[in-house]
Amino acid sequence: MFYPIFRGFITLCLRIFYRKIEAPGLEKVPAEGPLLLVANHGNALLDPLLLLALLPRPISFLAKHSLFETPFIGFFVRRIGGLPVYRREEAPGESRRNEETLEACGKILGRGGAVCLFPEGLSHDRPRLETLKTGAARIFFRARTAEGRPVRVVPVGINFEAKKAFRSRALAVFGPPVPTADLPGGEAGPGGVELLTGRIEDSLRALVPDLDSWEELEFIRGIKELHLGRGAGSLAEEAPVLKRFIDGYHHYKKTRPATVLEVRAHWDACRRQMARFSVTGEQVDLAETPVRAARFLLASALVIVLVLPLAAVGFVVHVVPFLLTGWLERKMNRDPDLTATYKLLAGLLFFSITYIILLAFPFARGGWKAALPGLVLLPLTGWAALLVGENRARLAESARALFLALPGGRALEEIRRERRKIQEQVALLIRDFPPEDARPETVAPREEGR
Repeated sequence: MFYPIFRGFITLCLRIFYRKIEAPGLEKVPAEGPLLLVANHGNALLDPLLLLALLPRPISFLAKHSLFETPFIGFFVRRIGGLPVYRREEAPGESRRNEETLEACGKILGRGGAVCLFPEGLSHDRPRLETLKTGAARIFFRARTAEGRPVRVVPVGINFEAKKAFRSRALAVFGPPVPTADLPGGEAGPGGVELLTGRIEDSLRALVPDLDSWEELEFIRGIKELHLGRGAGSLAEEAPVLKRFIDGYHHYKKTRPATVLEVRAHWDACRRQMARFSVTGEQVDLAETPVRAARFLLASALVIVLVLPLAAVGFVVHVVPFLLTGWLERKMNRDPDLTATYKLLAGLLFFSITYIILLAFPFARGGWKAALPGLVLLPLTGWAALLVGENRARLAESARALFLALPGGRALEEIRRERRKIQEQVALLIRDFPPEDARPETVAPREEGR
């Protein structure tokens, strides 16, 4: 009973924290039978919580043993069936206990259950896949040898639009199952563990950006948007196109490194130009289509006017816990990989305390009947405040874009000139040195103003 209640609560929290969560391929994940989920690990506790919220079936997660000893977190990890992993560097002399965990995983899979682990072995702050540990392969062979039942190994690439930001977007791509039918019959087979680990690594690498830094990812996404336009589609629609641009970047970084550095220099110059005029790429793109910018401005203004009274109450109620959440994260967090985790946990703490305090007064006077309207209205006012905040940002962006688009504006012309240089340079590079798998949509640049 605890698991579905906890899952529902976490799902609600994540739907508030993220503006949108997309999960392409989720519908193909088997609803029953032995399932071994393997995922990249770039956002600490947010990664398992996302998968817990998305998968409708119960999952047993492998987690570092120290989480089980942590107050509050440890209670929930144990109650949802978490399994401890003892890292040699964190628990000297305890790594032998991992055999018990592997045995437990084998039994869960043998019963037709689902197990999830992050084979990189630790969370990190780079948009790439680190070298995998062999635990996933060892669990697979142990389950298959013990029970003789087919175990489906499904890779999941977890990606974030801006992983530290509240109200950004998240993408969990469920890839096709890792091929296992031709593997040796047991863990002792010749190179079976290494072979399966390599296949898992290849499958996961295809689902994540696989770059050394977030700056590189921002650069490549910017080049894609200059070529194809800033699409209004989903992260799931963007992912395969962005992956092709990343593959092209790797290709040219090896074959034409000087040209890549030159394009990057022009890109940095364009960024400095936008910073000088205090504009963003989104505003420049909107300025190219003033009618669209005006439509966005009017729509945002209408939304703000309609919900402003409710949002004003929501702002008063939620501003203190919101500020306290940010303060606690800045005070306690020393690891960029834990930013979103601190924000989520601190938000749960401070917003819960706020709601309890505000509901305590009507409850003390008239019981649950008196407190029930507040229990409904408080989240509603919070939703209205979020809606106004997001539309206020959209309104400001649209207004700035319309200002940029005014005739005779020097800022837009200078930025356009820098962007054209980048477009032309990239187009010439692709034309003169096309990668073997180049596709038309990665070659033909869009025209400015379209």
